[in-house]
Amino acid sequence: MSPKSSKKPKSTSRSGGVDIHADTVNIYGDVAGRDKTGAGGSGSGGSSTPPPPPSGWQTAPPQSGDQFEYDVFISYSSKDKDWVRGDLLHTLEQHGLRACIDYRDFQPGAPSIKEIERAVLSSRKTLLILTPDFLASQWTEFENLLLQTLEPSNQNLRLIPLLKARCDLPLRLRMLTYVNFVDPDDWNIAWRQLLTALGIQLTQEAPARETPEEWCLKHPYGMPPNFTGRVAEKAMLTQWLTTDVQHPLLVIRALGGFGKSALTWHWLTHDVDATKWPRVVWWSFYESDASFENFLRETQTYLKIDPRNLGPRQQVDALLGVLHQPGTLLILDGFERGLRAFSGMNAAYQGDLPLPTQGEGRGEGLSGVNDTDCLSPFAEHFLRSLAALPNLRSKVLMTTRLRPRILEVHGGQLLQGCVEKELAQMQPADAVEFFRVQGVRGSRTEIENACAPYGYHPLSLRLLAGLILNDLQQPGDIAVTKRLDVNGDLIQRQHHVLQQSYDSLTPARQKLLSRI
Repeated sequence: MSPKSSKKPKSTSRSGGVDIHADTVNIYGDVAGRDKTGAGGSGSGGSSTPPPPPSGWQTAPPQSGDQFEYDVFISYSSKDKDWVRGDLLHTLEQHGLRACIDYRDFQPGAPSIKEIERAVLSSRKTLLILTPDFLASQWTEFENLLLQTLEPSNQNLRLIPLLKARCDLPLRLRMLTYVNFVDPDDWNIAWRQLLTALGIQLTQEAPARETPEEWCLKHPYGMPPNFTGRVAEKAMLTQWLTTDVQHPLLVIRALGGFGKSALTWHWLTHDVDATKWPRVVWWSFYESDASFENFLRETQTYLKIDPRNLGPRQQVDALLGVLHQPGTLLILDGFERGLRAFSGMNAAYQGDLPLPTQGEGRGEGLSGVNDTDCLSPFAEHFLRSLAALPNLRSKVLMTTRLRPRILEVHGGQLLQGCVEKELAQMQPADAVEFFRVQGVRGSRTEIENACAPYGYHPLSLRLLAGLILNDLQQPGDIAVTKRLDVNGDLIQRQHHVLQQSYDSLTPARQKLLSRI
């Protein structure tokens, strides 16, 4: 390793009037048709200096133990040194990256050509800071030949272009996907894309409002990072809560993995006005002890209902009496676990359709029992009363894979006090936004083409993004998806990405997951 003591070489980056550290590399990319917005014009537009990335990102540095001394060699023009040696270098090293940069890591007295060669060969990645001054350097030809000899196709993405100012890129660089620091509106995304391209794993959750202490969040939801989209769905929930006086009960129904719980929790913690809804109960039926009877007991205690001398049915009636007054919101998450269809030990592995049984009707057996019947008769009394009693001023929100049959009249119509909304797949625009805030690089068309085989299924897309970000050869590049198996039907493709995600875990994490 070259010395990194206080004996730093003087930042002389010119030799005979030629910039020796503007290291353009002649690499022919393996993916054509990338988004080239902002790269085709001339001049030095977009010269604003990008600020450091936002604080609060949790990072995991790339794994070491390979043959490289450095994680990244920074190739730049000395005219851009203020930002490169300041914000850029500080940010990279703050996130645990071993950076090689000329003014500090080149050995004093050594020929610049040999030091450039050493830096390229001993660095896992080479980062090009693209500006008009960078492209004007006469030293780029040497580095072009050097890196082209190492990896002509850039298949392992050892070369990462960073477009800092608008410039007329040569064809050999236009073919590569660059990180775009030109547009100030996209700087946060650009930082994330740059760090993930260098092997850093980032997570950041948008700060939720501090939940009121008086709310009873019995089973808090483990919110995954980077929740995006679902704007229309959250607006629908708010409209129902604040203005819909006809339907005290809202059912959000969706297939497994569509993000029912995440949507509802994000809406609750970001959008619900605690001054108007001072009493909230969040109850998840996914928990092992979360039966309806336990929900009833805990909710009574929270709402200060005295259950003494009351039978279970009378306790339900007492709760309904409280719901005649405004200000209470009950959220029953994962209510399918309270239905017969999901009452077995394998409920976590079961599909979304009712179990096939003998007899006529939807999952109805000879005894008249239906898979969408509630396990608890008191739950059925509660739900039917919610949807039938007039003048209820509080609200109940249910998320479920299957609609409880007790909410239906003949012909499958809903009772008048209940409204149901089906949660659909992610919209393409939301999927693109999600991938970009995760740090995945690629054009809008490339991301949409990668998501389409999975039906824009939210859980599948989150797993897919994880595979892309953690890929050892091309971390953070959408091109990773070209190596995935997209044969078979939609269900097989979704199962495949799930299996790939499981296989990418360490043996210890696989063992832990098998016990859950």
